[in-house]
Parts: sequence; structure tokens; C-alpha cells
Amino acid sequence: MDIGAYLFLFSFVFVGIHCDDDEEETKVVYRPMITDSVFSCDGFENELLDCSGLVLGSKKGEDGDSAKLGGTIATNGELIKDYDIEIDIWKMLDIGDEYMYNIRANLCDSFDNTDTPWYPIIQALNISSCPVPIDVFEIAELTISLDCVKDVMCHEFTGEYRIQMSIMDVADKISCHTIEICIVEDEETD
Repeated sequence: MDIGAYLFLFSFVFVGIHCDDDEEETKVVYRPMITDSVFSCDGFENELLDCSGLVLGSKKGEDGDSAKLGGTIATNGELIKDYDIEIDIWKMLDIGDEYMYNIRANLCDSFDNTDTPWYPIIQALNISSCPVPIDVFEIAELTISLDCVKDVMCHEFTGEYRIQMSIMDVADKISCHTIEICIVEDEETD
């Protein structure tokens, strides 16, 4: 589903770089922060999928950082086998957004793939096949590990990002949602 795709982008955990200190050991760590909730893409009327009841957040934990997800997703039309999910990522800069990454996959084919970062959401929604019916799907508070993109938790990737998740019918965008995240540098002392 459209909302599950962004998990691919949220699968972050901190990576520590150790710095020497006379009294205490200080670690510089890089953390994801969700800076906004899910909202419709600028100028796009989301008639197929309503994610306005979805709440996202970041959670700092002893075992690493994670994403928290809860709320509702409403389908106002069936999601069928012909639909793809597409994710685009931009780094937001003062001089304009820099295009970073794109991935596109068949929506229904990904339901059985336990290796996709959005699989925990598919499980929480209790969806196993297409067509996905018209319904309101509830997600109880779900904690999602952010391990799959730990490689981008470093100084070079600090900054603000815009992630656009779309459902595509061949070349036509039929659903479009955006979230914004940051990768920030933080210090921890032992």
C-alpha cells in the first residue's frame, strides 16, 4: 500500500562515531526525526486513499531508533493488481530540492515479500491479496525497526528530506502522499 512504502525510507538506526573525551566517552550518533505527518502531495486530491488519520513519529530507544505508526487508512476504491507503488526522495536544500532516489514495484506482488521494509504495515493491516477492498483499516500503535537504512545514518546524509509515495496506474498517479524527515546529528555520553 501507499503508506507502507515510506517505511522503506524510515528504516533507520543510529550509527555511532566515537570521539575521545578526558572524562566521559562521547558518541556522535545520527538519528531520524519525522518532522511532519502524512499529508497529500501539493495540489493533489487523494480520492483513492485517505491517510489523514495516520499518525507517525520517531522513537529513541536503548536498542536503536524506531518509527511509531498508528491510526487509520481508508480506501475509497479497490486497490487492484495493476497498480504499482512508487517512492521518490528529495533532499531539501536552500537552493532547491535535490532528487535522490526512486523505486517502483507492483503493489500486490509486494504483499507476500517479507523482505520489504513495509511488510510489518501490510501485516498490521491484515492484507494478504488483491484486490484490497474499500474499507477503513486500523493500525494499533506499531513500532517499526529502522535497521534497513542504517547505512545512511552518517554525517554526509544529515539534512531534511521529502518522501513522496504514490500509487500508479501505468503512468497515471492515482494517489500521492508526502512525509518529511530529517537525519540529525546528536551527542550521547556514556
